[in-house]
Amino acid sequence: MDKPIEIKGDCQFMRDLESNNKFAMYNLIVSKSAVKLWTKGIKPNRYWKVSHVKEYFGMNGSPKVLLEKMETLYSVIMGDL
Repeated sequence: MDKPIEIKGDCQFMRDLESNNKFAMYNLIVSKSAVKLWTKGIKPNRYWKVSHVKEYFGMNGSPKVLLEKMETLYSVIMGDL
């Protein structure tokens, strides 16, 4: 991915991450796998919506772009990059 990740600074994920809440990392891991399923045409559960993920993480884009952004974000936070 050539472009930098754009995240809204006031999204819930950033607030949870700044307050050192482990719930933010849990949501990133679970949401990343859910979006991966969604890109393959599988809905993770009956109430799941990609718009909820976009709102929580302050991101936008198609499911494939969203997955790339989430994987990059995970790598940056975990120190892989």
